[in-house]
Amino acid sequence: MNNRDIVNTIGFMIMILIIVIMYFFRYSTNTMPKDIIDKEWYRYNYRTGEYEKLILKENEFKYYRPSNVNELSEYDICKNYTFDKKNNELNLDCNKSLKIISHDDRRLVILLNKEEKTFFTDFTESLNYEFNLYYGKSMIEYKKDKSQVTELIEINENKLLAEIRNNDYAKIVFIGDKCSSVDCILALDVLEKWIVKTKNVYFYNSNNMNYKLLLTLNKLNSSFPNSIDFYNDIYPRVLITSNSKIIDKYSIKCLGFNCTKYYENEF
Repeated sequence: MNNRDIVNTIGFMIMILIIVIMYFFRYSTNTMPKDIIDKEWYRYNYRTGEYEKLILKENEFKYYRPSNVNELSEYDICKNYTFDKKNNELNLDCNKSLKIISHDDRRLVILLNKEEKTFFTDFTESLNYEFNLYYGKSMIEYKKDKSQVTELIEINENKLLAEIRNNDYAKIVFIGDKCSSVDCILALDVLEKWIVKTKNVYFYNSNNMNYKLLLTLNKLNSSFPNSIDFYNDIYPRVLITSNSKIIDKYSIKCLGFNCTKYYENEF
């Protein structure tokens, strides 16, 4: 073997060694991307109306999935993980794994139990994302499209008092500026279905409630609450009245985006 062959062989071996070292440092590290760890990630579950929460710390894993029936998640027992950088996977200590599809400092997309889920650091951003995904439009656009419903059945103070005094049943929906839940927007679809099937359905803007009106209502019947906050709540408030009495009262609270339990709600 001449000197050139020796030099070529040594050079080739050095190249192989460099590639092996680069591969080792690239894929053997267990360090998660910095923009993922030490944050709380939220995902709005449109089926339950609850927020799933994912917390990833250095080798520590927490995943909360609230449920109306308090059922345990198969990930509840998972506490630790190792990170496979080559495959972008977290191998959990409960014989489960999740794959990171994409991420930045505010959004995280993962594959969890064969389901792709998108999490955000801002839970309101997650709600907006899931709403847009479900309805094909933003909450602002949806509300604008449905606003004609409230315009059609909105009543003023005099009409409100007249309908409450009326012997016929009246269904009155109160929504004001404190109505901040997604149900305040979803209720517009409920109202749309009510006015097709039921007469005497009305909308009153709770921003117009005042203490003089509260006093008048309370004088009609002491069952009428004397607090503005009752009528201007985070959920749409519904009163069913007849002959100056409250026959029934409840708030519209849908199950996620599912409000069908109110569609057939008659007097």
